[in-house]
Amino acid sequence: SVRGQGRSELNPICATKPIKHKKACHIKEKSIAATCIAFKNSATYARYSLAYRKIFLHQMDLICETKAKANASFSDLQRRHIRADIANLAPNAAVKRLKVWRALCQMAVELGWAEELATEGIRAPKAPKTLGHVAWDRLEIAKYRKYWPYGSVERRCFELLYWTGARTVDAVRLCPSMIDGYGVLKFTQVKTKHEAFLPWSCSLPDWAHSFKGDLDHLKKSLPSGRFTYLETSGGKSRSAKGLSNLISASAKEAGIDHRTAHGLRASRLTAIAEAGAQANAIMAWGGHKTLSEAQKYITSADRKKLIMGTEHDHRSANTYGKPANT
Repeated sequence: SVRGQGRSELNPICATKPIKHKKACHIKEKSIAATCIAFKNSATYARYSLAYRKIFLHQMDLICETKAKANASFSDLQRRHIRADIANLAPNAAVKRLKVWRALCQMAVELGWAEELATEGIRAPKAPKTLGHVAWDRLEIAKYRKYWPYGSVERRCFELLYWTGARTVDAVRLCPSMIDGYGVLKFTQVKTKHEAFLPWSCSLPDWAHSFKGDLDHLKKSLPSGRFTYLETSGGKSRSAKGLSNLISASAKEAGIDHRTAHGLRASRLTAIAEAGAQANAIMAWGGHKTLSEAQKYITSADRKKLIMGTEHDHRSANTYGKPANT
């Protein structure tokens, strides 16, 4: 049998804490829990990003929340069991759970513990459409800067996120050692494993001259002598979730509702498109893998220009940094 090393006797999947009991829980062979452990040790799981692994670990813990479920034979698993498991979940949670079930079923078939995919034909409910992470506009950026002064943690986090357009999981890792000899900040993204490149101490490209004000704000906000730009005063790394919560809370305190850290990424990439940059510039700065990901920002910028008169040319997001530099 497989000896679990999970955070509880009934949850052997997520090895974040040792088992408190003197005797570890014995996991039955070819059971659902054994399949979870096998998947966690697979090459497929190893290729996932850290954030995606956390989602899988959490969902596998929920699947094995009782001893009866954990030790149930995978060969006895049927479609009706999976449908019942996701039936009472919210749409987004149901999508995550079904993804994990699909991975486990595939693993069980590969191991010979199941003859067919029990998830075949099962569809998760469609999640309701939302606005997602809305880009901050220039007035909101100016309002935030006016409320949070230089020297505050809130301003430092804001300026780094806004300039880099990095996701929070990447922003908390950014450090001076990532700047190459040409003055370009280069880092590999956790989510996509793709590299992002953006100007730091080098000259700005012609299309980005209007961003100089934003870069000045950044330089005035970042303290020197830190291992990572966003580490705490005690020298500890800041968590991605903590950074996200900080931006949302500080925006609300500044009177800006429903704006997020990821919205700052959308703001930067939108500004690049509206400045007239080509798609490959957006791909480089945002670390996109495909042209289509960057093209959507250019398409949106082009549509905006079609309905704006010449009076707005000097006040549009093509000069995105200027109105916001207060």
